[in-house]
Amino acid sequence: MNKTKAVAILGVFAGLMGASHGPGEIFQGNVAPKGVYIMAWPQLVSSPLAGEPAVTVIPSFMVAGILTIIMACLLIAWAGTCLERKQGGLLLILLSLAMLAVGGGVVPPLFGIFVGVSATVINYNVRKRGVFKV
Repeated sequence: MNKTKAVAILGVFAGLMGASHGPGEIFQGNVAPKGVYIMAWPQLVSSPLAGEPAVTVIPSFMVAGILTIIMACLLIAWAGTCLERKQGGLLLILLSLAMLAVGGGVVPPLFGIFVGVSATVINYNVRKRGVFKV
């Protein structure tokens, strides 16, 4: 397996992790969050993080959940098909930041940013040198 495919798989995984926050936000209904920092699944009090933390600028849990799922699907599609493009890694970083802003969790977008930076480095090295070297 080449490095670009491995990075693409990690990008898809980041999108899936982010999408898992969406249903928890939708199930909370059309109510406004008390702040920017929310719990996507507050029912999961037995988890180590006490309910999947997320950040959102959207004033409704339901809308935030829907947008989270949409952004995660876009991130999955981009990571799975377009990371080898010239600006593929940069757009993955932007999609990860958008997923962070709408409620896709904290760790999945950071993971997506890491994947985007990795894809950018791989694409740069392949285009300039023809091989992968750090």
